[in-house]
Amino acid sequence: MALITRYSSDLGIRRLLAQPRDVAPPKDIRVARKHDEASPMHRTLFIEYVAELTDAYDIAAEWWADIISAEEELQGSREKALAKAFDDRVAGAAASPNLVWVIRRYWLKCVTVNVTAGEEAGVAAEIFLLQWLIDAGQTELVKLVACMPYWPIGQDEKGNWC
Repeated sequence: MALITRYSSDLGIRRLLAQPRDVAPPKDIRVARKHDEASPMHRTLFIEYVAELTDAYDIAAEWWADIISAEEELQGSREKALAKAFDDRVAGAAASPNLVWVIRRYWLKCVTVNVTAGEEAGVAAEIFLLQWLIDAGQTELVKLVACMPYWPIGQDEKGNWC
């Protein structure tokens, strides 16, 4: 199922790849390592991530299509339905709770693997979550993730990702 989006994927990609640099914890691994240069643990985790993200894509696309369909009945036209749906959920299908959960979960898993693998094999989480998808040619998955206005991650009182 093709996603209906409001904004350019390129803008979303640039935003998401740049944002973490402004707030990353001091001990966070900030290496923009390519897939083939990362540890075997990262490469295995990426396979799992793509599988779960693919499932999340299917769920999010159906969820978003249902929202638009329901709004179309209420608003009386497709154009008004899209406007209302995006007004209520600016991220569109990327606002799906399932997608947010997958992204957050794999950000934290990447951080955990980074601690185990160390600086010499680690990779910045945003690179793992988005740039590797781009490099792998996962266009539809990239399109979905790029709709997120920000990464669903924060920091605890010690400055660690949480």
